[in-house]
Amino acid sequence: MTDNYQTLKKHLTDLSLKKVAAIFEEEATKAAKAGLSYTDYLKKLIEEEVVNKTDRSINAKIAKARFPQLKTLEMFEFSFQPSVDEKYIRELAHLGFLEKAENVVFLGPPGVGKTHLAIALGIKACFAKKKGFVYDCLRAC
Repeated sequence: MTDNYQTLKKHLTDLSLKKVAAIFEEEATKAAKAGLSYTDYLKKLIEEEVVNKTDRSINAKIAKARFPQLKTLEMFEFSFQPSVDEKYIRELAHLGFLEKAENVVFLGPPGVGKTHLAIALGIKACFAKKKGFVYDCLRAC
């Protein structure tokens, strides 16, 4: 390996560009074969880094929230719980209540999906990069 390669790898690591450091050489080979411009090559590297950092950020938020299990709205069987208003839950999933600083409380007998829905909203908040909601609202789960 050349000094330039080592220097570049060190700079990328120093800048915490982990994904770029891991893929720049392979992507350079692909770019050369495909005849990509320098701009297109750099764009590809930066896109990969952004996706990687976003994934790590979301996963860190989910881990910090310490959900008892991972549940999503897509996993919830509305047909088994006709008492749950699917339209209203889907509206809550847009997280507008966070902007209005409103609370959401799920009430009902055991086994109707209260915890599942609370976790699902928390997961949505993590993907939307919301912070305080995830940690505050799920303490009761």
